[in-house]
Amino acid sequence: MSISMYAISVPPYQQMLSSLDFVLERASEFAREQGINEGDLMQRRFAHDMFTLAEQIRHGCMQLSFTIARLAGVDAPDIQMEPDTNIADARARVAETLAFINSVTPEQMEGDPERIVDVKTRLAALKFGALEHLVHYANPQVYFHMTTIYDLLRAEGVQIGKGDFLGDDFKAMIAAANS
Repeated sequence: MSISMYAISVPPYQQMLSSLDFVLERASEFAREQGINEGDLMQRRFAHDMFTLAEQIRHGCMQLSFTIARLAGVDAPDIQMEPDTNIADARARVAETLAFINSVTPEQMEGDPERIVDVKTRLAALKFGALEHLVHYANPQVYFHMTTIYDLLRAEGVQIGKGDFLGDDFKAMIAAANS
């Protein structure tokens, strides 16, 4: 049995982006209800040497886009490099990322799982086999940023739970199991 790189990347990434959009919507409601400036919320971070919420969102979306582009052999979309200053702009970034990911077909993602994928990071230029890149580099990066976004919002008091992180399909499964 072969592993489909599309199946282990695109659907989970769609899930993460949809969940991210939902938790950002909740964050916007929370900021409005609490009288918190969204710009201030977007600058929150856990530690002085960590990315802000806005930067976590930007890097998460970049990681998703660049991963899919590398594996599909297509150009990544132009990414606004400045972090967003409000939640509406962050949600627009998420929507653009989701639209790009939705444009990629399973056929574009397939091929030799050992084909070389080049990744330039701020620390080094790296070479991976395609499957290795996805499983051992890209997916951990994506989940790191998405979890950090969720945790930052939870720490600020946004009323979100694990089901919100896991998304609508998970919530529907739980509802069906309990009916």
